[in-house]
Amino acid sequence: MEHPKYIVTVDLDLPPLRSGLVPYLAFSQFASAGGLKGELFGSIRRLWTLLKWARHCDVMVLDSVSGKIHPDLLACIFMRFFPKRPAVVMADDMWHKGGTLKYLFQKTLIQLADRSIQRYAVHSLGEEKIFAQLWGIAPEKVKVCIYNYTFTDDEINAGAMATKGYIFAGGNPSRDYDLLLETARQLPHRQFIIATRVLNGHKDIPANVKVVQVSHPEFIRLMREADMVITPLVSGRTKSSGQQTYLNAMRMGKISIVNGKDVLGVTDYIQNYINGIITDGTQQGFVEGIEWVYDSANRDAVNKMEQLAQETVKEFTYARYLQTMSTIVEEAVAEANA
Repeated sequence: MEHPKYIVTVDLDLPPLRSGLVPYLAFSQFASAGGLKGELFGSIRRLWTLLKWARHCDVMVLDSVSGKIHPDLLACIFMRFFPKRPAVVMADDMWHKGGTLKYLFQKTLIQLADRSIQRYAVHSLGEEKIFAQLWGIAPEKVKVCIYNYTFTDDEINAGAMATKGYIFAGGNPSRDYDLLLETARQLPHRQFIIATRVLNGHKDIPANVKVVQVSHPEFIRLMREADMVITPLVSGRTKSSGQQTYLNAMRMGKISIVNGKDVLGVTDYIQNYINGIITDGTQQGFVEGIEWVYDSANRDAVNKMEQLAQETVKEFTYARYLQTMSTIVEEAVAEANA
């Protein structure tokens, strides 16, 4: 491909544009390298490649969290000096505000890159409200692209839905597993399985908690056979996270219990005690939610909640996500052409 016209570095199978430009899914060109040295080399190679492509392409949909040095964001800083540059949409998980010095550094980089960026696609309504002020950019550049569940029907239906008497939690980014471990200590009669690498080497795991690292199919099986799924999230962050886990659980007809206080995105998908449970982020809140689900007096309400979870989450499909992102890309192209 000598002259790419529509570059996509995020893992999204975006369609052709109305103008006829066909996407080149460039993320496949950037395989992750092992070790710090390999990762740094890979980021530098990615930056160099993006700058070469930027001289010839018309549109770039870039990854906000690519690599330790954020090569996609750095590419936008260098693009400021190009006489002709592509329309750019910055997508994916965006950035969490660090401490004072880190935040000033982050904000400076983003503002330097901002001249090259037409749109930022965030994953939650809460981010839309704070993003522009947080990073010092124009509010009209921020658009919401609500996330989607990712399990396929074949994956969901690969085995029986019979539960096996445990509570499941999984995933790595922005998880507050210390909170979940303390919750488990208060419920010694309940069994928990946590699939994550975050707890590698963690001391003092309660006897009723099993920590595992598993393949994708095994992760799905563990979720399928769980009584419910808990997604304990770190509060106070300036980006949303965890949607993939709790949306996949809901698609399976599981009750998702997620803490929503000072956590972005949860209320975009879950209605408390209707299609899931949103706790206040305390151990007691999780304990009360878990015990409510197990209380036989609530069996009818639990069954209804499971049905509604499976039904309402069908709205959040990958096709819808791509459609929304495509609209955002088209807006960016129209603005760049204007």
